[in-house]
Amino acid sequence: MFKTFVFGSMSAAAVLAMSLIFTVSGQVPRGKAHTDRYAFGHDLVITEPVAGTVQIFSGSADVRSPISGDLVVFGGDVSFAEGGVVFGNLIHAGGAIRNGEGRIRGRIQSLSTLEGAAASVTQRAVVLSLLLVWLVVAVVLALISGREIRVSSQEIRASALYCLALGLVAVTSFVLTAIVFSYLVPFVVGIPLLAALAALAILTKVYGMVAVFHAVGTVIAGAKTRDQLASRKWFRGDLAMIVVGLLVLGILRLIPVVGVMIWSMASIFGIGVALATRFGRRDPWFLVWRPAEAYEA
Repeated sequence: MFKTFVFGSMSAAAVLAMSLIFTVSGQVPRGKAHTDRYAFGHDLVITEPVAGTVQIFSGSADVRSPISGDLVVFGGDVSFAEGGVVFGNLIHAGGAIRNGEGRIRGRIQSLSTLEGAAASVTQRAVVLSLLLVWLVVAVVLALISGREIRVSSQEIRASALYCLALGLVAVTSFVLTAIVFSYLVPFVVGIPLLAALAALAILTKVYGMVAVFHAVGTVIAGAKTRDQLASRKWFRGDLAMIVVGLLVLGILRLIPVVGVMIWSMASIFGIGVALATRFGRRDPWFLVWRPAEAYEA
């Protein structure tokens, strides 16, 4: 009961803190600007300023207000009206550009040209390179802490909502703590504190993501117990589950927009399960009180 009360209070505090951050961080009020915008299978008319990028797939763009980031249009035309400006790059394929003279501050990259195709390939190459790094890290971590990864994977499958909620609270706590530590940077002590916080956040995410890979691979394998996996001749073992899960999430990561959302959600799950299972060891965070007679010989 006490654990439920504490966790509920932490969640409420996290939501309140995030709302305060968004309120005081200087966001543009609603109705004056939007962040990134996306459209799938239909045209998009930009009538209000966009403080980010715009991506349109199988549709055209009618730009009537400024766009601070890039404009990406696949399978449609791009037209500009009075007040329409793109301060980033314009990346397009399969369509024409109308009234764009002097309204594009960045570069125009067409995927029908060698330069535009190279830009698209470069972006995919960066993602694939990062996935390769994740593969190496996952294999090393599986060889070092296979049992702990397995325990965390079981926790994700057994208590998914708890891991998600704890991950949201943890991410919020990391952000708030980083903000507090940043105010201590002029006093020197803030630098090592920020470095320690960054190291903890990275370690938590890396371990948690590997646990998520294992959980996804196990779900795909359809094996609920370790004995079921051991009875197979192929597609068995913790390392195989991790690699399969990484490949599945890696393929999903290549999907525009949706892939970023899926990967971000997996990161939240990973951070939550890393803290929920104490990195797979399930040790208490603090010293456990015991009666005095328990320490007597």
